[in-house]
Amino acid sequence: MVRWLINLMITSMIFFPEKTFYEKPESYGLEYEDVWVQSSDGVSLHGWFLKARAEKGVILFFHGNAGNISGRLYKAEGWIKKGFSVYLLDYRGYGKSDSNIEHQDDVMKDALAAFGWLQNERKYPLSKIILLGESLGTYPAIRLAAANKAAALILEAPFTSFTALGKLHYPFVPSPLISDFAFPNIDYIDKIKTPVFILHGTQDEICPYAMAGELFEHAPSPKEIFTITNGTHNDLPMKAGADYWDKPEEFLLKYLQL
Repeated sequence: MVRWLINLMITSMIFFPEKTFYEKPESYGLEYEDVWVQSSDGVSLHGWFLKARAEKGVILFFHGNAGNISGRLYKAEGWIKKGFSVYLLDYRGYGKSDSNIEHQDDVMKDALAAFGWLQNERKYPLSKIILLGESLGTYPAIRLAAANKAAALILEAPFTSFTALGKLHYPFVPSPLISDFAFPNIDYIDKIKTPVFILHGTQDEICPYAMAGELFEHAPSPKEIFTITNGTHNDLPMKAGADYWDKPEEFLLKYLQL
């Protein structure tokens, strides 16, 4: 009971899911389908598959810890205009997905379900799947890239670990209490099997810019980092403008056969 109460407190400090969709693909004129997948532990998960007409590849998009997939449609639209389909997944507890996150492994179970759907149902080869993680979503993206030779890995506002972030934002919380939510990106970044592109703002108030530098240092080549001057955690598309999509696309076209 005590452990359950502690985890309930910790999850309320980390995850901020939203059930309401404030935008829908129709608002952007995007072709899409509702996708339902089931995690290995039986949780029903919802997402949108947004189809690009002249498709170069597909982006599996893992969003951050707040909101839901509807708040990432404007990011997806930019990629679709460039010829990349996008699969937006809501983790358990977000949007229409069932249940709640109770352990970092839950996020991985959800990510694996979406990854499997692209390969088994849509028949995408690994060479066409680009893993994109935003903040919290960098963890499942890195883990998948460490275990699979996907086309590429794009990390937006990444962190080294939630343990390190906890020391910055919740110094009063003993590290052992968040051990179930460590999300240790730094432990896996050197094991990735794909080219990696990182974009991060110099004024990120949530995940310090230095964390991107540390991950970049440990990542194998080929790799590239795009520094967005004065960018904060949630305004990178606004601060970077078209470069938010152009710079990673240039990287993809340079290294991949898409």
